[in-house]
Amino acid sequence: MDKTATIATLGPSVRLVVFKFLMKSKLVPDRIPRLPINRSGVTPTVPGVQVMPSTPDVWLAGLRTGLLYTMGDYILVGARANERADGRSDVRFTFCHRQYLTNNLLHPDFVERFHQLVSIFIDLTKSNLWTTMIHLNLYLNKNGTTGKKEQDVLMLDCNGRKEAIQPDGKPVMVYEGGREQVSTPESRVISRGIGPKVSILNKASELKLAGNKVQLVTP
Repeated sequence: MDKTATIATLGPSVRLVVFKFLMKSKLVPDRIPRLPINRSGVTPTVPGVQVMPSTPDVWLAGLRTGLLYTMGDYILVGARANERADGRSDVRFTFCHRQYLTNNLLHPDFVERFHQLVSIFIDLTKSNLWTTMIHLNLYLNKNGTTGKKEQDVLMLDCNGRKEAIQPDGKPVMVYEGGREQVSTPESRVISRGIGPKVSILNKASELKLAGNKVQLVTP
């Protein structure tokens, strides 16, 4: 039986929802704007609280659909790749609550590429499982202040990508019971699969949006 846990509740108090995907810089789609490597030092940490520990094999499609098409309170306002010195990039997609939208918030280049960026975001969340950790961080203004009213940022850190949907649209199939444990780490024998093959999505956890609640459903 599936188990459901509420991770966070969205609303005006959660100003931003940010997806941060860690990937090799050479794999970042060309349409995503890239920011140069920051060599000025360590970025200051933002006070916050972990609301979901690092969880492997999480499917983000339900949460993505809820934000883009169902809930309607959050709008995709930005996409960028922050390049790192280790050859990887943090690819961020930022959703802002409607209450805080302004006419000058969206960059013209982002508006021009909007539909392409949405397609990239959909593919990242539909075709892959991610090891995901979530924090509720304090929103900071550009000058580092918190403003008169405290608002939060729901930050999803996604890494350890695992293919879930193949290019032909079919799900990746895995053994229902996994594989047998190899007796010694030095052994090169490939362990046998246990049970019939099922879609990898059958064994994955899923983040979804139920009303205004972000929920994790585990099989």
